[in-house]
Amino acid sequence: MPRVKRRLVAVGAATVVLATTALVVVLVVLVARRPEVVVVAPGRDVTAVARSHPGDVLLLAPGRHRAFRLLDPVTVRGAPGSRVEGGVEVRAGGTRLEDLSVHGGGVLVRDVDDVVIDGVSVTGADLHGIEVVDASARITDCRIRGLASPFAQGIEVRNANSRPRTTVRRCTVVGGQEGIVAHVSRVDFEDNRVTGTTLRAIAVTEMSEGVVAGNHVAGVTGVGVWCGDMSHCEVRGNRVDGVAAADNGARSSGGHGVAASFHSTLRAEANRLDGLAGRPVGLFTGSVRTERFPLMVWPPGWRGLLSGVPYVIAAGAALALLARAGRSALGRRRPSGASLASSPGVDPLVAGAVLGGFAVQSFHMVEHVVQAWQVFVAEGEHRSGLLGATFDVEWVHLIFNVAVLAFLVSVWRIGRTQGWLAGSGGAVPWVLAGVALQGYHLVEHLVRMGQHLVGGVPRPPGLLGQVVDLTWLHFAINTAVWFATGVAVVAMIRSAASMLAGRAGPRTAGPEVVALRG
Repeated sequence: MPRVKRRLVAVGAATVVLATTALVVVLVVLVARRPEVVVVAPGRDVTAVARSHPGDVLLLAPGRHRAFRLLDPVTVRGAPGSRVEGGVEVRAGGTRLEDLSVHGGGVLVRDVDDVVIDGVSVTGADLHGIEVVDASARITDCRIRGLASPFAQGIEVRNANSRPRTTVRRCTVVGGQEGIVAHVSRVDFEDNRVTGTTLRAIAVTEMSEGVVAGNHVAGVTGVGVWCGDMSHCEVRGNRVDGVAAADNGARSSGGHGVAASFHSTLRAEANRLDGLAGRPVGLFTGSVRTERFPLMVWPPGWRGLLSGVPYVIAAGAALALLARAGRSALGRRRPSGASLASSPGVDPLVAGAVLGGFAVQSFHMVEHVVQAWQVFVAEGEHRSGLLGATFDVEWVHLIFNVAVLAFLVSVWRIGRTQGWLAGSGGAVPWVLAGVALQGYHLVEHLVRMGQHLVGGVPRPPGLLGQVVDLTWLHFAINTAVWFATGVAVVAMIRSAASMLAGRAGPRTAGPEVVALRG
C-alpha cells in the first residue's frame, strides 16, 4: 500500500476510534445516571418528592394531587386520570411538565430558563393560565379554558427581555381578556388557536419583540393580533375569523384583524383576515408598517460584542500556555539539519485534506461569528448561526467535534512524519495545544449530550456553561482551535513553497551574459 494511502487509512481509523470512544462515553453516562421513574400517589407532597429525586421522572398517579412547587429540575408527568388541585410553580431550570391536568390554579415559571411545558391542561385559573416571569420556556400543545377573572390572560410572558426566547406553539386558549400576550419579552407565538377573548386575542406589547405566525383566531372582540407600546412584530400567515368591536370606545379596539399602536413597528404579510368590524390592518399613534423584517432592523449596536472579548483573551492565553508547556516538554531541539528546505515535502493528497479541513473549520468559525452577532447585537429571532435552524442538534455538534479532534491529531502526526510541521520550528507545540483544547471541547460536548439525553435539557450547559455565557465559551474555544489549525496550514504552505524554490535551483547566466564574457 502506498505511503499516502496508509496514512489516510490511519486517519480514517483514528476518526472511527475517536467517534466510537465518544459514543461509549455517552452510553456510560446514560447507564450510570438513568432517570428513575417515581410514582407519586395522591396526597403525597410532590414538592418534597421532587427535592429528594432531582433529575428523575415523577409520575402522578390517577387521583387528586395538591398544588406543588419545584425547586429542583425534574420531569413531572401526569398519568391519565390524575389532577392537580391548585397551581404549579417552577423555580428550577431544566424542569419539564408533561400531560398535567391543573384545576383551580395556573402554572407559574419564574427566574429560570430551559423549562418545557408540554401537553398541560389548565382549567379554572384566576388571572393566568400559564405565566412566565423573568424566565424562558418552551410551551407546546397546552389547553387553557375556564379563566375565572374577566381580566384574565391565558398565557402571559413578561419581563423576560434578558432571557432566551419563549416559544408558545400549538396551544388552545378559550376566553379571557387576552389569550396569549408578551410584555417586555422576546417571543414566538406559532400555530396556536385563540377564541372568545374580550380585548386582544394575541398581543406583543410593551417593548417586546415577537413573531406571530400560523395562528388561528376566531370569534373574539377588540383586536385579533396586537402589536403595542414600541414593540417590533412579525405577523405572518395567520387566520383571523370574526372580530367584533370592543365597547371601550378606543379606536384601536374597533374590531381590527391586526393592529399596531404607540410607535410600534409591524410587518404583516400573508394573513387571512375575515369577518372584521374594523380594518384589516390598523396603525395608531405613530406606529409604522414595514416591508423589512423588523426584528433585525435596529440592533443595539456593535458594543454588544464587547462582552466576548474576555472570553477570547482567556482562550488565547490558555492556548499560549499550553503551547509553552508543550515546547518545554518537547524541548527546543530540532532534528539534525532540519529546515524548511530540507523537509521531505508535502504530499498533494495530504495538502488537499489539510486545506479542506481548515476550510471546514473556518466555516464553523463563521457560524459562531454569525451566532454571536444574532445573540448580542441583533437580538434576532433565529440565534443558531447559518445552518443552526436545520442542524442545531447535540448529535451533530458531538460528531463534528470528534472529527475536528481527529483532524488535529492527524495533522500533528502526518506533519511530523512528512517533516513540514517539525521543520517549521515552533508549529508543533501550537498544534499540540490545539489538540489539548479541542480535547476539552469534546468533553464539554459529551457532558452536554448526557444532559440532553438524560435530563431532556433543550440547551444543555455542559461543564462551564452553568457559570459563564454558553455562546461566548464555545466561540472562544473554537477561535483558539482555529488559530492552532491555521498555524499548521501556514507551516505546510511555507514548506511547500521552500521545496518548490529548492527544485528551481540557483539562477544561471543567460546566453547574452555568456557572449559578453567571451
